[in-house]
Amino acid sequence: MKTLIITIFIAFLVAMGLLSPTRAETVVASQDTLLSKYEKNDRVFIKLQIENIVSYFHQRTIGEAIVEKDFIRYQFDTNTGELIEKKTKWREDLPDRVGPVIAKEKAESMVEGVVQFTQLYFISPKSDVFLIRPTPKNPCWIVRSIDKERMIITVIDARSGKKLGYGIPPPGAGYSFSGPYDSIVCDGGWYYWYTSARDWFESMGYPTDAEIYPRKPAIQSHLQNDTTAMFYVIAHSKSKTWGFQNWCFEYTTAQEIEAWLASYAHMPFTFLANCSGMCDTLDTAVESSLSYAFRKGSSEDAVTVGYCRMDSSICTDCWYCSLDWQNAFFCYLDSEYSMGYAFDHADLDYPDCAKDEWKCLRMAGDRDLVVVPAITRCLCRSITDCYCIEIMAEYYLVRCSFTVPTGQTLNIDPGVELRFMNNSKIAANGTLNANGATGQIRMVSVENTGEGMEFTGQLRIMNGGQIKIYE
Repeated sequence: MKTLIITIFIAFLVAMGLLSPTRAETVVASQDTLLSKYEKNDRVFIKLQIENIVSYFHQRTIGEAIVEKDFIRYQFDTNTGELIEKKTKWREDLPDRVGPVIAKEKAESMVEGVVQFTQLYFISPKSDVFLIRPTPKNPCWIVRSIDKERMIITVIDARSGKKLGYGIPPPGAGYSFSGPYDSIVCDGGWYYWYTSARDWFESMGYPTDAEIYPRKPAIQSHLQNDTTAMFYVIAHSKSKTWGFQNWCFEYTTAQEIEAWLASYAHMPFTFLANCSGMCDTLDTAVESSLSYAFRKGSSEDAVTVGYCRMDSSICTDCWYCSLDWQNAFFCYLDSEYSMGYAFDHADLDYPDCAKDEWKCLRMAGDRDLVVVPAITRCLCRSITDCYCIEIMAEYYLVRCSFTVPTGQTLNIDPGVELRFMNNSKIAANGTLNANGATGQIRMVSVENTGEGMEFTGQLRIMNGGQIKIYE
């Protein structure tokens, strides 16, 4: 005879999400065996191989100016040498050369704060980061600076020397929601990122709320339920991986996430789009790692994906294609691929996010998790699944309906109280034995503990019988 034993397993991660077997490298087209069949020139490509797929990515430049969103990408099957994909985005309205521009030093003298770095760009009409209208036709100096802990991206016409405006900075300090990207004056938000997540979640079958500047109770309500399975946050970080700025003067910490999820199942999928949200995925101190807190330490049926050092100069190229990477990743998930496949192939599509040995985008948890068709937060199939019954301080919480399997017995001891939530019930193909001979047993509703039943003596349910508290 088996009795119900509930044990909490905390699995430590064995990997940090650095999943590519081969680091990205640069190759010259004419000198690479596969690439030279299609490119006879000396263009430089980023090469990234994952398993049997190799991707070559060339970022278009004109002189020293990067042409935003223009690229050539090839993907091959290394086993057969077959070309899987060739994709080209190449604007035809640009000059062959940059021409005379103002000095970089002059552009840097026009910005606020301390300059971090400067780059010459042709801004794309479809830019996610530089929302300057009309789109500048001239090359622009993009100057990133820090002023009183606030990151500023200044756009300056490199021909006229006129300041055109500002770009959207990456989330430096961080359901689908966005915090303010200007944390000093509490303004702006990463609109395209968090609404894209909402649209993809809904496409995958998850009705999704999207908010800007949510307060803590709103975040807490989306964690403390048994239905929210997909969670996306883009916001400034607080103390690296410890939290994110959800509202103008309010930060949510990993320790608060841990406390809110204490009586609930882990979040199956979380996208931490705050600059350092995924830098420390192995930290066993729950309060110091958002990734750990959302997964509750689990590497089964739980995944966190997100940024690491996205506010550093080494991840600048990745930030400019971060929305494209995100859309590619979600598109693969929507096509019923696993988390690991989607992550790897988004890297293959946009290797600027994988070329650094530390990686600007990381994943931790269950690579085999598939979220389409839509999954539920609690997978209640048998007694031991996903918090079907959870031990609380003074009672047992029945989170969702389950069945005692044939040949097994669930014993409920004297003095136990069961509280049913989510309209749940217990069915018994085996045997449910409630032995209240020496102490009262109570079975009540979570919403109203005055509704239900309490008894002494013995109650036995078997052969398809059920216990259900009607609310």
